[in-house]
Amino acid sequence: MSYIVGHPIKHPADFYGRLEQATRFFEIIGGRQAQSVSILGVRRAGKTSFLQYVAHPTTMAQYLASPDEYTMIYLDVSSCKTPSDFYYRLLQRLKVNLGQGQTDFLWKESPLGQTKLYDVEAYLCQFPGKRIVLLLDEFDHLRTEAFTQDFLTELRAMTGVLEYDLACVTASYWDLYTLGTRLGLPPTSPFYNIFYPTPIYMSALELTEATKLIDAPAAKGGVHFSQDEVQDIQALAGSLPFFVQATAAKWFQRRRAGGEPDAEGIRQQLAADLAPYFDQWWHSFTTNERTILLAVAGGRPLTELNYPTIELDAIVRRLHGYGLLYKADGHAYINGRVFHTWLRQYAQMQPAEPATITPYSGADLARIRHALVDSFDLDELRTLCFDLGMDFESLPGQSKPAKAREMVNYWRNRHDLGPLTDAIRLERGNII
Repeated sequence: MSYIVGHPIKHPADFYGRLEQATRFFEIIGGRQAQSVSILGVRRAGKTSFLQYVAHPTTMAQYLASPDEYTMIYLDVSSCKTPSDFYYRLLQRLKVNLGQGQTDFLWKESPLGQTKLYDVEAYLCQFPGKRIVLLLDEFDHLRTEAFTQDFLTELRAMTGVLEYDLACVTASYWDLYTLGTRLGLPPTSPFYNIFYPTPIYMSALELTEATKLIDAPAAKGGVHFSQDEVQDIQALAGSLPFFVQATAAKWFQRRRAGGEPDAEGIRQQLAADLAPYFDQWWHSFTTNERTILLAVAGGRPLTELNYPTIELDAIVRRLHGYGLLYKADGHAYINGRVFHTWLRQYAQMQPAEPATITPYSGADLARIRHALVDSFDLDELRTLCFDLGMDFESLPGQSKPAKAREMVNYWRNRHDLGPLTDAIRLERGNII
């Protein structure tokens, strides 16, 4: 198979597009002083592949004047269960990449299971001439109670040490402010100050980039698509690389088998095959984002929605940044007929109008949280999450109070606690 569908791209020769994002990335981390930056994208937008691409020596040599002065450290944060686990894994990766420092600095590493920030800082102080860039993938998967606002504060402190040059690159779906709120970090925290003001979005590929991603792998496999075929694939897939490859691979298989690809048949099949990924997106969207996507998919003018213009424009820009919408002739459109088909099928089961945004007081939130803690056990909370379309296991924390708190946070961040309170009353009556 010439197309790589699913696994992160490991070799630069197989990586297509993202020229603008790569250029911005190296401008930010390659200046007189390294700066931290946030990379945002929906699942399957190619965040991991991008981090692997920019960390490859070939890519670094292309963009950096002195690539030997840089050390890129990739770490999947979703595999770290505690801050100590995070620091231990980071320290081991640093040792593999930097080796032992030549210094008289006295330092004894903490015992296994007790690695802390000081261990990493003490080690890095041995390499004052290196610029260290931490590539922190899946950054919004800080899942356990152990990761609190203190961890983010420590992370900021690590970038401010004068004895070495270090920057953090976070890759996530949630923006850092939303993630910080989930961990209890106040909006005024200096943690946010270390990051470049605007994130780098893993948005839709440029037309020429998507065309190359369709054509080049097919040609390597001995199949040459016509211009009409390329346009049909692009219309079906949209412009996010995973979906372009998945669609092109399906088309490629039909051609290699000697058949004539059926665009309508492929559209319906992919809408079903890729539904788990679209469903992941759906459960991450806010109520307002869902409403706008359904309106666009249904051909309704967004001016019909009862949103302030500033809020509407901000949501549309965000969805465009994620590569889910594109604009043409002053109108918004869904990026890709396959996703459009899934939205239309799913829309039959969803309310078309936005929920009323209700301000909730701290007392309201506490009352709902106590109702969950006092009236449900862990298995019942898991069932409640299933009924609400939530991923119970992805909620931070292990204890019942922690899970209850994050359930409330989940719906508060969507400006609509109605589904949660309705589900509670359905199970336990009018207890709130």
